[in-house]
Amino acid sequence: MLRTLLLVPLVIVAAATSASVSAADTYGVKFSATFRPTLGLVDASMTVSQAEGELEWLDMNAPEGRTFEFTGDGRVRRDGNRVRWDVPPDGGQLRWRVRVDRLRGDRYDARMTTDWALLRIDHLFPAAHVSTRERERSRSTLELQGPAGWAFETRYGRIEEAVALPGSERRFVRPTGWMMAGKLGVRRDTIAGRKVVVAGPRGERLRSQDILALLRWTLPELVTLLPHFPDRLLIVNAGDPMWRGGLSGPGSLYLHSARPLISADGSSTPVHELVHVGTSSEANPGNDWIVEGLAEFYSIELLRRSGTVGAWRARRTFASFEARARRGKGELRSPSSGAHTARAVTVFHDLDRELRRAKVPHGLDAVATPLLDGPPLSKAALEERVTKLLGRPSAVLENAYARYLKTR
Repeated sequence: MLRTLLLVPLVIVAAATSASVSAADTYGVKFSATFRPTLGLVDASMTVSQAEGELEWLDMNAPEGRTFEFTGDGRVRRDGNRVRWDVPPDGGQLRWRVRVDRLRGDRYDARMTTDWALLRIDHLFPAAHVSTRERERSRSTLELQGPAGWAFETRYGRIEEAVALPGSERRFVRPTGWMMAGKLGVRRDTIAGRKVVVAGPRGERLRSQDILALLRWTLPELVTLLPHFPDRLLIVNAGDPMWRGGLSGPGSLYLHSARPLISADGSSTPVHELVHVGTSSEANPGNDWIVEGLAEFYSIELLRRSGTVGAWRARRTFASFEARARRGKGELRSPSSGAHTARAVTVFHDLDRELRRAKVPHGLDAVATPLLDGPPLSKAALEERVTKLLGRPSAVLENAYARYLKTR
């Protein structure tokens, strides 16, 4: 019996020189990528080792402007922005090229120069529908190559030779997260039991030590809140013309090197993104305000708990968010940003106080920890958890929904 699986972005990676099948219910996948900075391209390939057609086909979302020149063993065909590969029963290889540079507005969220590259691994391999036999699992490896003197930092550690990827219990294992390649400046530390790496282009004015100092204060508090936070964390950073913000990925995040670690409004972009890194739940459609509101609330609250800022400063910050939501007519809506996220922060701050007045141990943490580490986030799941803790519906949520919830 065959089963079809929807995969999120595959990735630019590589694999061991030999990915052999060791058992009847596994097959090997070798991901490979070679960086060619003078061309602005990556040569990517995926090699499948199998005995009896365990992996039958992949149907990939491959935008023509970014992924091109697909060739391989077996049948390969493109239909618009999709590429299908019928994998030979005894395995084979699919090859293609990827343009690295990608604009987010007028700035880059992926870029390769002659000296370095910063990107999401998952953006280099297209998303794919994959068909396998029922019980088969992949054994995947990753290998990255480039010019002499280039180093490769990923959430799996520094890639100096082929490495096995975790997740052998899954039907198809692929690399994910941010990565940095090239001539790099790197700082390493162990904080709250997590291996932390901060990487950026060598020679740029990076604040690696400042970032590590902030994490020494805040990461222990975050791990208490989200105990399943990844064992490894990679932070990549670079300056202009990269996008001036922060972006999270699995086990990793990107931060512009000029971005304040604590913003003028009293929140923290890196702590906000770290909450996303530690969150295993995704929001159901229409519930982005829950994800963004909790991340921003804790970007303030964890600064206070860790002593990074004082209680008085945190109170002023929450008051300023309430004023911002009022001025901007913030609503609980998706997508959530600006005044709308400020409204969500205010609601969660009020909910925390309601829970603590009711003597609920740990206040909002008792809601956030299971919510962020469970099934997809939803308004219904939030209401159910809060009602269970209070023994009644929340007056704060009922009032907020009546006044601010945007359902369309």
